[in-house]
Amino acid sequence: MFWYNVGMKKHNAEQDAFEYGESPEREHKKRMSPLGYALLALALLLGGACAAAYGARNVPLLPARMTEAMARQETPEPSPSPASARPAETEAPADLPAQTSDAAEYERTAFVVDGVPLGVLASREAAESAEREALAWFELQILGGGTLETTVENEITFESAAMYPEAEDITMDALFALLTGPDTPLAVHSTLTEEIVSHTPHESVSEKDETLLAGTRIIVRYGVNGETHTVTTRTFLNGTEQGKPETVTVTAREAVDARVREGTQKVEADAEPGKREGERGKDAGALTFRHPTERGRIESNYGQRAGVLHLGLDYIGAEGDAVYAACAGTVVSAIERGGYGLMVEIDHGDGFVTRYAHLASASVAIGDAVSAGDAIGTLGSSGNCKEPHLHFELRIDGIAYNPRYYLD
Repeated sequence: MFWYNVGMKKHNAEQDAFEYGESPEREHKKRMSPLGYALLALALLLGGACAAAYGARNVPLLPARMTEAMARQETPEPSPSPASARPAETEAPADLPAQTSDAAEYERTAFVVDGVPLGVLASREAAESAEREALAWFELQILGGGTLETTVENEITFESAAMYPEAEDITMDALFALLTGPDTPLAVHSTLTEEIVSHTPHESVSEKDETLLAGTRIIVRYGVNGETHTVTTRTFLNGTEQGKPETVTVTAREAVDARVREGTQKVEADAEPGKREGERGKDAGALTFRHPTERGRIESNYGQRAGVLHLGLDYIGAEGDAVYAACAGTVVSAIERGGYGLMVEIDHGDGFVTRYAHLASASVAIGDAVSAGDAIGTLGSSGNCKEPHLHFELRIDGIAYNPRYYLD
C-alpha cells in the first residue's frame, strides 16, 4: 500500500510537470523533508512560549537593530524616478523672493517707456519697484516745505518679455541709473505749494466821554486781528526747478478795530464819594426822586465793590425803620426774590423803576398806587444780608444806573 501511494504521488507530480512545464525531480527537491517539518513545529512552539513569558514585561524579543531593520523592510522607500521624469531645477533670479505662490507674477517683464523697451527685468514686481524708486529719487531733489504733487508725462507700461524679443536683460541698478541720469527718457513734473498764514494786529480807537469819570474805560467793541494767506508755488522738471516761484496773497479776514469809551469827567474836591460813579441814564423829565429812608444815610455807593458791580445804594438803619416810596408810581412786585430777600418794586413810568430790597415787611401789594414819601414797608435783613439795611436801585429801561444822579 505504501509503495502504491508513493507511486501515485510520483505519477501526479509527473502529470503536473507535463501540464506546467516543471520536472518531477525539481519539484521533489523543493519540498521539505519530514524532519524539517518537525524542527519547524518545535521552533514555533518555543517562540510562542517565549512570547508568553516576556510579553507581559514588555521586553522586546529581538535586538533593537533587528527590529529597526524589520521596520525598514515593512515600509519600503519609494523608488527614485528617472532623471528624465523630474523637472529641471532652475535657480531663481536674484530680483525675486525665495518663494512664491504666483508664477505669473515673476514672468520676465520688459520696462517700456512710450513704447520703447529699456530692458527686461526678472519680474513685473521688479519693474514696478524700479519705477517707484526713480520717482522717489526725483522728489528727493526738491527742497522746501509744503505740499508736493508729482505727475509723469510719459506712458510707462510693463509688458511680457516675449513681446520684445530684441530687448536685452537689464539689472535694477542699471535701469535706475538710466531713469535718473542726464539722458533719462522720463519727464517728471512736480509742483510744490507752500502756504503761510499771518495775522495783522487790530488797532484800538478811544472815544472821549464827558459823562464818565476820568479813569473809567468801557469797551464798546472788542478788536479782531486780520488774517492773510500767502501761497507760493514752485514747479520742477526731473527735480530741477523751472522758472521763478509764483506768490499769491489772499486776505482771509480784515482787521476790526476795538472801540473804547474813556471818561473825562473830573471829580470835584468837595463832591461826595460815589456821587458821579458810572454812567448817567436818560433825563427823568418831570419825575423827581427823594431818599427812601428818613435819615438818608448811605453806607455803600453804586459801583465796583470787591470786584463786583454794586447796582444800587445801601442805606444804613435799624431793624423796623420805615421805608418810603422815592417817587409816585404803581407797585408791580412785592415778593421774596433770592438774594434780594423781600423786595418791593415800583413802576414810575417812562421806563423808570425803583427797587427796595432786604425788607423786614411790606405794607403794599401789587397794583397799589403810591405817592412819593408813602410808607411801603420796614427796613430789615432778609435775603443775602448780614446786617439790617435797605438796598435801593433805580433802573431805566431795565438797566441799573447810579440813583445819586437823580436824587434831590
